[in-house]
Order: sequence, then C-alpha cells, then structure tokens
Amino acid sequence: MIQSELLKEKYRIQKLLSEESASIHEYLQHSQLAAKAIADSYGFPLRYVEMPNKRMKPTTNNHAI
Repeated sequence: MIQSELLKEKYRIQKLLSEESASIHEYLQHSQLAAKAIADSYGFPLRYVEMPNKRMKPTTNNHAI
C-alpha cells in the first residue's frame, strides 16, 4: 500500500473521529465539523450540493452461480 504523510494524517483523523463517535450519524457530524473548521482556517466556504432524495432501485442478479 502506498503511504504518504497526507494519507497517514487522513487515517489518523478517521480513527480519531471513529473513536469519538457512537454511530455513523455522529461520525458524519464530527467529520462535517472538522471539515468546516479546516475550511474556515484557510478562509474558504464549504458548499454542499442539494441532491434529490431518490431511492435506489434494486438491481436484478441474472448471474447463475
């Protein structure tokens, strides 16, 4: 696996967020807060795209085992 300082930091932050979160919802909240803090520190806004709430359609599995 390729290792770099950037990837090491990414994995460190993911582990930290995971340890302090009791659910995936908390993990996402903590991730969003961390991203906002970083964006603010560099002076740029985060803009999220509004996506339509479409349900995923089930796929058919036509492959025989």
